[in-house]
Amino acid sequence: MKGRIHGLLCFVCLLGLFISFMTPRAYACSRGPTTFEEDFLEASAIFTAKVTSVDAVYPSQKAAMVEPDKVFKGQSPTFVLTNDDSDQCGAGIEVGETYLFYSQRWDLPYVSVFDTHLLSTERAEKLTHWLSDRTEKQQPKPPRTETILAHRQGEIRIFFEHHDRGYSKKSFITNNSIYVPLSIFNDTLWHSANWNEDKNEIVIDTTNRLEFEEPDPNALLAPHRGAPKEISAAYNDIKIKVKSETLKEHPEAFVAGEEIFVPLRAIAEKLGYEVEWVDTSSAVILHLPLEQQSGPKTLAMRYINNTGLEVEVKPEAVPFAEMLKDELGYRKYGLQFYLKMDKQDIRLLVSYELLRKIESDASFREKVGAKLGKPMSEIPRNRMLTVKDFE
Repeated sequence: MKGRIHGLLCFVCLLGLFISFMTPRAYACSRGPTTFEEDFLEASAIFTAKVTSVDAVYPSQKAAMVEPDKVFKGQSPTFVLTNDDSDQCGAGIEVGETYLFYSQRWDLPYVSVFDTHLLSTERAEKLTHWLSDRTEKQQPKPPRTETILAHRQGEIRIFFEHHDRGYSKKSFITNNSIYVPLSIFNDTLWHSANWNEDKNEIVIDTTNRLEFEEPDPNALLAPHRGAPKEISAAYNDIKIKVKSETLKEHPEAFVAGEEIFVPLRAIAEKLGYEVEWVDTSSAVILHLPLEQQSGPKTLAMRYINNTGLEVEVKPEAVPFAEMLKDELGYRKYGLQFYLKMDKQDIRLLVSYELLRKIESDASFREKVGAKLGKPMSEIPRNRMLTVKDFE
């Protein structure tokens, strides 16, 4: 039930990104009851931050620039996006206030009214206390053997950016953390992983591989679904060192059978990746921050049909005049800018100032058109295109 609710919220968010000047909508903002733990697991990032500015974003959203303070989960972004309309679950974010945010999505971090808590409120105080306990540094425990439950073993699919690494036969979820065999870093991901038995320590680092080896699609494991399995896990205070730094706060590594299992998120984030978990498909996606991704980032634009809920994408070659067409008193097409990369598209936000300039100034439209299809020298700050990007 909760997955469907969050799916609806994400759907509303995407409609806000794509659709402009539509007829009045009749969505009502609501959500069923959730637990603190469910909200924690669902969020991409959880952090407190002070809002430094709020800008209107085309077509019907707001982008709040923030100064992150304390991070409870993930990597804190420099901005959050929310719908402008409270009926669309938009959060009432004010400049100068400090909030506890539970953001969704890694590329354009979105928050709803349910994910945004003014820090001075009783609700935020309860949440921060709970989060502090949930994420507190784990004290070393004596060696022991425990029986644990392995959930979704054989169902978890791993992506390294756009590279599909397939289903991991041995990976599973236990104690609300995804665990993978240590060998997966050598065999599947672009890193080295070694076990130092004398020091009781795992050492993980990058490698000098020049090319990423794509697996044979026909050789990828199929998902294996079944009931949670009981596994005997031997804990022995195993240290984890990532890029020459020993992790201080992480779920415990353990030995099960002949494999050492390690917490994927803690290690991946230390390696510099943003971790996206897609619960409906049991997929883990490891993203490099956009600024660190290699290859050309070409500016592109497309039109989105505003009529009805079925999104129609027009070819990029359609002239700007298409955007200016009216149908029954409403704009027929909205526009969307994005960075076109080798294997993926990264959406960009658009300021209203830029939109109005495109609509009203034919000579400026020529400037915009001249930059389409060309690599951008810099990624726009907070992913937002403004008039200055085309002057």
